[in-house]
Amino acid sequence: MTQPGLSRIIRKVEQELGVELFRRTTRQVTLTAAGAQFVPVAERLLQDLAAGVEAVRDLANQTRGHVAIGCPMSVAQSNLIGIVLEYRRLYPQVTLVVHEGLQASIRQEILNGVLDFGIGFVREPMDELAVETLHDGCFHVAFHREHPFAVLASVPLRALEGEVLVSLPPSANPRLIFDGAAASAGFRLDHRITVNTYSTLYALLGARAGVAILPDPGVPEPGDRLLLSRPIDAPRVPSRFSLYSLKSRIMSTAALALRQLVVDHYSAGRG
Repeated sequence: MTQPGLSRIIRKVEQELGVELFRRTTRQVTLTAAGAQFVPVAERLLQDLAAGVEAVRDLANQTRGHVAIGCPMSVAQSNLIGIVLEYRRLYPQVTLVVHEGLQASIRQEILNGVLDFGIGFVREPMDELAVETLHDGCFHVAFHREHPFAVLASVPLRALEGEVLVSLPPSANPRLIFDGAAASAGFRLDHRITVNTYSTLYALLGARAGVAILPDPGVPEPGDRLLLSRPIDAPRVPSRFSLYSLKSRIMSTAALALRQLVVDHYSAGRG
């Protein structure tokens, strides 16, 4: 495209929007505030178009494609492993990308069109997202096998008062939920140690550095050599595990196939 042709298109877009998108000088062209706000909208439209084109192409060849999903680290290190292995067996030519991270960052990547869908804990509904519940569980406290909690069938919320907690960052869902629950009960949780990964969190629990509040899935396996977990009660705080995606996104055949595997996995009670 020639430079004059591009300039005409830009002027037409600016006329349609009623705002200036670029600030032009004799030396450079930069985005205005309106232009910067319009960029992610345009990028999402282009990504949706690309997804639609890919979905149509997949009708001719359903064994190829590119799928990107997001989930908490606890899910990536547990339930997702079996799902990925089965997906790879069925669709070996599909490129799969798994974004592990906190719920807020995954949700934002879905809204920006980066991810096909996410798996995790949805606390509040959002108009832009379609949400399907996969598993209703509860939160647990995890600890070393020699901790006094080991003799209990469940751990009352009040019993966490005064315990040293090994926690994920403040924006992590369990931390947000239980800080609020503890405040309602009239005390504060002691987040003495904050880490960014579950592997570090588990290592610290194994070293008796403290206890941790974790959702299921994400608690230590029953046969773990060092760690145990018990449900937190009472009050019982539900852990609603869901699959969510952008309502306006057209999923490719490859993404829909993975989505169905996730739904089937939890429908079969393997969550």
